[in-house]
Formats: sequence, C-alpha cells, structure tokens
Amino acid sequence: RHVVMVNTFVNMTTVNVKIMDLVETFDTEKRYLTLGGFYPISTDSRLKKYFHHFRGTFNTAISWLEWILLIIFLYKIFPDIVKISEGLLFYMTQSAFVCKLVNFIIKKNRMFTIENQLQNPLLTEVDEKEEKILIGFIKEVKLLAKFFRVLCVGCVLFYSLVPILDRSPDGIRKLPLPIWVPFNTQKYYHFLWFAIMFSLSIGAWTNSNIDILTIMLISIATAQFEILKKRFENVVPPNDSTIPESVVKRRLTKCIVHFNEINSFVVTLEKTFSNGIFIQFLCSVLVICLTGFQMLVISIKSIQFVLLITYFNCMLCQIIMYCWYGQLLLNSSDDITKACFSSDWFLCSAKIQKIFITIMERSKCPVTFRAGKFFTLNLKTLMAILRSSYSYFAVLQHVYRNRMHANNLD
Repeated sequence: RHVVMVNTFVNMTTVNVKIMDLVETFDTEKRYLTLGGFYPISTDSRLKKYFHHFRGTFNTAISWLEWILLIIFLYKIFPDIVKISEGLLFYMTQSAFVCKLVNFIIKKNRMFTIENQLQNPLLTEVDEKEEKILIGFIKEVKLLAKFFRVLCVGCVLFYSLVPILDRSPDGIRKLPLPIWVPFNTQKYYHFLWFAIMFSLSIGAWTNSNIDILTIMLISIATAQFEILKKRFENVVPPNDSTIPESVVKRRLTKCIVHFNEINSFVVTLEKTFSNGIFIQFLCSVLVICLTGFQMLVISIKSIQFVLLITYFNCMLCQIIMYCWYGQLLLNSSDDITKACFSSDWFLCSAKIQKIFITIMERSKCPVTFRAGKFFTLNLKTLMAILRSSYSYFAVLQHVYRNRMHANNLD
C-alpha cells in the first residue's frame, strides 16, 4: 500500500492527509489477468503487445473449444437424464465463464477509465479515520478472495482426482470432464487428461480473478460512500454555530462533487461488468440445481461426491459475494440522508438548509449495481436465485424418481 503524507491547513489547524493508491488494491488480479492476456496494457513495445494478444487469443480459444466439446457431448448422450445433468453441470459453468470473459475482453479498455477515476483526489485524499475505513474494506475482500481461490483450487484438484480414484467397473478410464473427442480416449488418455486439466485450471483461475476484481471495485465504491457519510456529518460540526457560512458551503460543494464522482464510478463499473454478472446469475440457478441433483444420485463414498460438495460451496460463494457486496453498496448510499440529518444543518442559514434538503431528497434513491438491467445485486436477488434453484431441483428429482420407478416396473 503506497501512502503519501501531505500537510494541509484548515482554519489554522494542521490535518494529516494521506494519498492512497486505490489502483494498487487490485494489483494481484490485474497482474494475473494481464498474464492471461485479458487485462489491457499500455506499452509502446510491439513485442509485448504481440505476446499479450497471443496469450489472450490462445487462452480464449481453449475456453471456447472446451465449451464446444461439451455441447457435442450433451447431444451424444441425450436423453440419459443422469449423464445429461453431469454434463450440463459443467456446461452451464463454462457458459457463464465464456460469456463473462467475452464481455470483459470487449469492454476491457474501460479499465483505463476506472483506473483514472480511482486517481481522483476526492477519492484518494483521506485522513486517518477515512484511511482505516478503506483499509478495513480492502482487507475484508482480500481475505474473502483467499477463501474463494482455495475453493477454486480445491475444485480443480478434485476434478483431477476423480478419474484416478473413482475407477469405473468396466475398467474404462474416465476423463476429468464429460467432453466429446473425435478419437479413442483410452489410446491418448494421458494427453487428454493433461489438456483438460490445463484448460480447466486456466478457466478457473481467470474466472475467479474477474469475480474478485469486480467485488474489489464494488467494495471500494462502498468504502467511498462510508467516507462520504463521515464528511457529511462533519460539514457542520456538533455544537459549533460559529463556523462561517462560506466554509460550510465549500464543504458541502466538495461532498456533492464527491457523491457525483462515486456515482459515476459505479455507473462505469456497471457498464463494464453488468452483462457478465447477468449471465452468471442465470447459469448459477441451474448449476446449483444440477449440483444438488448429482449429489443425490452419486455415492457418498466416492471422490466425486467430495468434488460436488466443494463445487457447490464454490458456486454459492460466488453468487453470495456479488449479492452481499451489492447489498452493502446499496445500504451505504442509502444512509447518506441519515448522515446529512446527523449534522447540525438546522443551525445554518436558510440557503444552506435548502442545499441540505436537496441532497437528502436526492439520496433517497440509493445507488445500486444492476446485472444486465434486470437484477439488482442484493440479498433479495440471492434468495430468488436459491428459491429458483430449489424449484428446478424438485422438478428434476420428481422426473428422475418417476423414470426409475418406470424402469423397475419394466
């Protein structure tokens, strides 16, 4: 964390202002996505640009190839409900990832805009208390990011172990993923195993970094609203009726500009990541449903069952992160009215009181993060996803039991 100390003088009182490097807060995700060839780079070197585009094209092609082979596999095994649910489980995850990746590639240059917005002095210049607020939010997201990455690594690890530890009765070695290939899988098994695990690892790592990057940026916006609340409360210090009106007006103007900058930042985030999150939410409904169904038909003594539990927790963690931090953003922006009301605004002149009232009326409409202009990232959306997943699970379970009953009668 890079912090520069600056001394300013307000009303003859020395205040320590620290300039925080907000871009550095997501440096890890930026570095990993740049390594994959997805995060935009600013360089004059043609060689660096060439290798950057090559890495991005190669990794994207692998993800698309895996997605196409999954589609062919689903077509080949139709209408076996158990095998289809197994193939469809990863297909929906891969579909969400591919769509999210394509969305990020198309709109990646907006990351330059986001970085420029995060260098605005209104967002970076903070005192000690405001710095603690920012650091608290950043540490929380980084801790959650570690947990989420562990789940992703666990999923990849168990995918690699399933074909090794869960041998089929007929001795045929299964691939880590249910995909179709145009040649004998047993003859080229080791090559296919390595190729699938390589593709799966790249996909999981890239997907998790896009998720964590988005959450980190939403969290920064939330922290800025928390800082803004403190600034509104201190526009008119408690029991201080002697403060000049010009000072109050200057502080209010700074807070209003700060609010507009945060709002603009959230709009840019929404334009950049909204469509990818929308597809992710749609696919998560089926992924959670199919994971639960697979846990129902798979032996609990198998390594695949452990994989499904890990996978289920990973998918839950993914959508909970989005909805939870979307809810925090909504709550923080919604509390701006309370923050204004907490200051001694009624001691000011009628002109200043009107400005306060205008701000409070504007902040009655909280800032939200929407996914594809359909879903608002909040806990209500999370519950809707879980309810829909359970509904589809109940239908799938009913169809499976009826089919099993019909087969027993035959």
